[in-house]
Amino acid sequence: MAEARLQVIAGGAIPQEPLSTDPWQFQAACVDAFVASWRARGFSPVTIDNDIGLLERALAALGRPAWEVMSAYSPMCRAAYG
Repeated sequence: MAEARLQVIAGGAIPQEPLSTDPWQFQAACVDAFVASWRARGFSPVTIDNDIGLLERALAALGRPAWEVMSAYSPMCRAAYG
């Protein structure tokens, strides 16, 4: 049987501070949580650094929060990467 590889990450399920109504702050918190989940699952720091850079460029190119993006925006995002 494979050895379990779980790692405890500091933090809690209950927010310690007031939740933001700013969509950009919320998106940044989601990206931070996404990165933390990759670290917890043991992804290579190089992979995380490379992929988070790509994600940040894509989000910046779209110019709107990720949940407002529709498939019509995908050519704009592809063009940003040359």
